[in-house]
This record gives sequence, C-alpha cells and structure tokens, in this order.
Amino acid sequence: MRKLNGKNKIFIALFSGLIIIMVVILVASVFISQKNGSTVYNVSSNSVVFDSETNLIDTAKGGEILKRWDGSYYYINQDELTYELGDIPVVYEKTKDKIQVFGTNHLVNKDGSIIENGELTEITDYSETTFYKLADREYLIISPEIYTEDKSIYSSKYLIVYIDKKGNASLLNDSINLKTINPMTLKFDNHSFDIANEKLLVNNKTIDLKLINGSTNEYVQQVIEPNDVVDVDMEDFTEQYNKLVNSFQQYVEDSSAFIGGAQTIFENNNFFITDGTQKPTTNTTTSSNNLTGITKMVSLRGAVAHPTHIDVTYSVSDVADQYQLVYILVSGTKNGVKTTEKILLDKYETTHRITGLSPRNEYTISLGYIERVKDLAGEWILQDQVEDVINVRTTKPEISVKVDKISKGYVYFTFKMTEEYCLDSGVISLYVEERYVDHEAINQMQALSKNGFSAKMKLTEGSVMELRLEEAKYNGELVDLKVNHKFTY
Repeated sequence: MRKLNGKNKIFIALFSGLIIIMVVILVASVFISQKNGSTVYNVSSNSVVFDSETNLIDTAKGGEILKRWDGSYYYINQDELTYELGDIPVVYEKTKDKIQVFGTNHLVNKDGSIIENGELTEITDYSETTFYKLADREYLIISPEIYTEDKSIYSSKYLIVYIDKKGNASLLNDSINLKTINPMTLKFDNHSFDIANEKLLVNNKTIDLKLINGSTNEYVQQVIEPNDVVDVDMEDFTEQYNKLVNSFQQYVEDSSAFIGGAQTIFENNNFFITDGTQKPTTNTTTSSNNLTGITKMVSLRGAVAHPTHIDVTYSVSDVADQYQLVYILVSGTKNGVKTTEKILLDKYETTHRITGLSPRNEYTISLGYIERVKDLAGEWILQDQVEDVINVRTTKPEISVKVDKISKGYVYFTFKMTEEYCLDSGVISLYVEERYVDHEAINQMQALSKNGFSAKMKLTEGSVMELRLEEAKYNGELVDLKVNHKFTY
C-alpha cells in the first residue's frame, strides 16, 4: 500500500477542515434564521387553531405560532408540543373576537380585482362580506350569514374552505368541522361560491379563482344520463333483497366485521324497512310506464362530527321511484372492535345521525343504493351500488383538568366537562414521579357546571407531578380519553 506523503496529509487535513467549517456555517445559519428570522405570535388559551390536516388543536394552555425556515407555520404549546399548521394558517381568538391570517394571501374584490396582503392579516369586522384566497384550494369567507342553497349548512362570521383535488370541500370554523362530498355552492350576501369549480359569482359577474396563482383542482363536472324507468314486482323484490342482505352478511364475515341491527323487508301490500332506531318507512309501488327520461341521483352531501355521533346529510332524487332502497355503511371501531354496520335510510329525509361511536376515531361512511335493472339475458335483477365514500374523524370531547394553585403542600385543581360528552363517573389521580399518590372521585353535577368540579390532594416529595383522569365511564363502559395535566412543584 502506498503511504501518503506530508503534502497529501496536509491537503486532506485542510479539505476535511473546510468541509467541517461549511457544515457548521450551514447549521448555524439555519438555526439563526429559525431563531431570529421569524416573528413569534402569542396565542391565547381561548383560540381556534387547525393543524395542516384540518384537525382542531387543543389550545387550553396557550402557546405561540412561528414560521420556520421551510416556510411553514408551527404552533408550540406550553408543554413544547409542536403542530404543523401549513403555509397560511387561520386563528380565531374568541375572547377578542378577532381572526388572524398568517402568510401572504389575496383579497378578492367584488369587481374581480385582487389585493395581496402581507405576513399578517387581522379581521375584526364581520358586518361586511369579504372573500380571501389563502392558497391553492384554500379560501376564507367573511360574512354575517353563510349557507348552502338548501340551508342544510349554515354559519356566521367566517368559514374556512379547504378543497381536495376531486372538488370535495372541508368547511371549518369554531362550531363546524364538516367534510363534504360532491359539488356544493355556498351563498353569502350577493355572492355565490361554486366550490368544486372554484368560481365566485358576484352581481352576475363570474370570477375564476383558479387564475389567482393557479390551482391543482382536478374536478371535472359530469353529466348524469337519465336511466330507464321500471316497474317493481314486490314479491320478487323481497326475495332478491333478502338474498342481497345474506350475501352482504357473508362478505362482512369474510372481512372480519359484522352488520349491526336486523335488516329485513316484510311484504304485506306495502313493505317497510327498519334499522331498529327509526320508525318503519312505508313505500308503495305505482306504475311508472308513463314516466320517461327522469333523472335519478343519490348524493352524500357531508358529515358533521361530534365525540360520539356523526350527523350525515344526504340527498335522494328519485321522482320515478326507481331506487328500491338507499343505505349507508359505517366502518370503524366501536367498543374496541372493528365493525361494519349497514343502516337503511328514508329516501324522503335528508339527514341521519350515526350514534354509538367513540371519540377521536376515524370512520368510513359509504352511501349506496339498490335498484332493479335488466341483466344481459333480459332478466330483472337487483343491483347493489355504492355511490359515495367519505372518511370522518369524531372529535375530542371538551374535557379538561387543570391546576388552580399549589399551597401549603396541597395541589388544588378543577375538572370540567360538557353535556355533549358527559361521563357517568371517574377519578382524578395524582402521580408524583410516575408513582401513584392519591385520587378524588368526580362529582358529575359539579363537573358539568360553569365552575367545574374542584378539589385538592396532598403532595409528596418530587419534581414532576401529574393529574390524570382514570376509571372514566361513559354509558356504562370504561373509556380511555388520555386527559391529564403535568406540573412541577
């Protein structure tokens, strides 16, 4: 092996030193730009903040927002937990009734002109309608009233609109966290916002919002062709439907899930369908030979999530009564078990509440229908078709425990909850250095009050301490909500 001479050794040493110096300078530059090159904004404990995945962030302890070198904003709470907010986050401070928009955004005027706003935009006046394009497929509406054409969705003051590449929208504010599917139009003042097509109609003037810095929206409007109208043989339909139910049952069993509730049709001149939670829905069949070219359509309009239930909004257009039934499939976790539940809907209603769900769990909701069609042999058969699918996550309950004060060797605390998710019972346990010390049983009525349930526990020696909600029961079942509060003494 050839040995290195003195010059080569010096050259290698200098080269290695230069690389190390460059790395140090690069790291230092990133650190300095992150530390000093960004303004830090304080966020109060009574604020509404959504992360980059449109999940509501817990701001009970307050925190701060800063912009890092990657151009994205981050929320850091008092426990040093960090949440990415994206490029243009929106914060609503309830106490001050103020909206803050971070990052460069565009105000769209009624005449179609554009005003570019800088790093921070503050809004306190909600009496005048204004419309902002925040980023690609992201919008902010300010108006006294904001609603859909059928008034199934209504909001006031402000509404954040996120659009996915298929044209579906998520609608967010301090009281709404709704994901929709299929095209939707929002009305406010003299404005009309066609969400899927990203067009704003103001005083008969159409503004193409995609032209403002472009858009990655891939939605293409489809034309629905009318189908042939058929008569229904109820005796044959009843037999075929129950075969479909049995086939679906087998499918679910093969996929390690199960159908909730008894799904059966009974024929006695009329027929009815029930899922055990709704009153029977009566339907009669009439001749429709004289009806031709009538469009039929089912549409899952959206879903509003709560801790233990989801309100689904749907639409059924079936003038010729071609749909034999309409249903939703709900797949997710109930009581720790993965389930699939089939719920039959009333064609003449527009909403349904899915109950018995668990907080902070994701559920897949599918809207389907069964109609009678002819096969290739010209025989009448029942066809089962899933039309729309949407994923919805149930929300976190409004439950909290916090330290009021530490005095004379005791910790004083307050526990609060709301009627929307009211625990049957539970205890607040005290841990010191991960060692159990004591607990206090929750008083349900006091916990639901404005002031909450307050108590005290004696402290022992230690530095890191924690209050935890344990043995919590909801509707007679144990639940793990991970409600806690760490503190030092």
